[in-house]
Amino acid sequence: MHSNTHSDTPDRLGSLSAASQELAAEDLDRLADPALAEDLLAMRRLLDGLEGQWLRRLAAVDARGAAGADQGQDAPSTAAWLRTRRRLSVDAAHGNVRTARALFGGALPKTAAALCAGDISPAHAKLIADGTRELADHVKLEAEPVLLETASRVDPPRLRQAVTHLCRVVDPDAADRKAARCHERRRAVAVADLGGHGGGERAAGGRGGQHPAGRPEPLARPADATDSRTGGQRNADALAELARRSLEGGWLPKAGGVRPQLLVTVDLDSLLGRPGGVGGEAGWAGPLGAETCRRLACDGTVARVLVSRQPSGTGQPDPGACDEEVGASGDRAEHGLATGDPQDAAGRAAWLRTAAAKLPPALGGAPSQPLEVGRATRVVQPAQRSALAVRDGGCVFPDCDRPLAWCDAHHLRHWVNGGPTDLDNLALLCRAHHRAVHEGGWRLIRGPDGRFTATPPDPPTRRSHRHRQTTAA
Repeated sequence: MHSNTHSDTPDRLGSLSAASQELAAEDLDRLADPALAEDLLAMRRLLDGLEGQWLRRLAAVDARGAAGADQGQDAPSTAAWLRTRRRLSVDAAHGNVRTARALFGGALPKTAAALCAGDISPAHAKLIADGTRELADHVKLEAEPVLLETASRVDPPRLRQAVTHLCRVVDPDAADRKAARCHERRRAVAVADLGGHGGGERAAGGRGGQHPAGRPEPLARPADATDSRTGGQRNADALAELARRSLEGGWLPKAGGVRPQLLVTVDLDSLLGRPGGVGGEAGWAGPLGAETCRRLACDGTVARVLVSRQPSGTGQPDPGACDEEVGASGDRAEHGLATGDPQDAAGRAAWLRTAAAKLPPALGGAPSQPLEVGRATRVVQPAQRSALAVRDGGCVFPDCDRPLAWCDAHHLRHWVNGGPTDLDNLALLCRAHHRAVHEGGWRLIRGPDGRFTATPPDPPTRRSHRHRQTTAA
């Protein structure tokens, strides 16, 4: 049976269709700004919950083999039925079926419940389902509460990093096999635009449009008769080689006062190949395996950063703990992190000197570069920029996730007003929020616990943004 509200809507869902029509008829111009914003957020939560219920029903259809029952016939597969009936792409159809099976037929019951309640988004749920697919069921059950707590605080890209890190810690061999499969799937293809020209022609114009496709060709040729790479793999390797040569040649413009580089943060145990090393981080690229970090360190400049993670006076970890850096950042920089628990701030310098003395000669031979230059210069030094990259990771303005390459170093207390060029008085801000602080009148404050608070300039409507804690590693 069908209701009169829509020919494809069952009677049991008629109220949803009626509510949708009621919303469509509503005059949004009559809503006050707060009400409009509250409606938007509430509807998003309801839509996320409905997506969970849709996946729940998809899992039931798949488990029963009911795909095609709406037309009284059997479908080749649940994904094929979805593609035909809802005109989904191949990837979307198969992805929805996989997610439904993992959430409602696997070992992720709390994730499924959180999605149906609207507590997490479908993107978060899909990341947890896909990322933990190769883990044993008992491991999923143990890790699920931690992943859900993380999903409640971070966006999907950061959740992806957390899930990847979990899989690498729990089963390093499986993570290595997955990385190898991803490497095998690498490829690069030239895509023509609607006019039949090379994909880069619209951006470059004229004969320059042939430049992106033509330059990699010599580098994409087979190395020899035994080269088993596919054409797509050779193209991908050629583009990577072009990027490497551009970085090493210094042809690219600077970003944030330093030339482009691959910055990898890796703990000392991983760098030295000790058992238990968890690898490193490459910013937006996500976690890297320990052996990958060691490969990058073969021809990269190694800079030593000692990081203390002792509790602060507020009971929170101290995120402003990049206290000393040794060496200069090159095209690639790997950072060895020494952790410990100094008793108080006064003993930190002595603890750092002791920790530095215990490092191997390969990480202790370069002269120290000071991170505190006081009033001697207004310009942020390269060593300070590297330390900020490790501590802040990107823009520290609350709710901003712009990456490191988009950021400038900012004096919290302006240099002309007596502010020192010291690490405690510096922070990374993207260009938009750097302008908001200076020209827009926003006030950015870093508290004793390392948390940044941004306050708008209008006193009658002063409302602090929610806090964001930056971490040192």
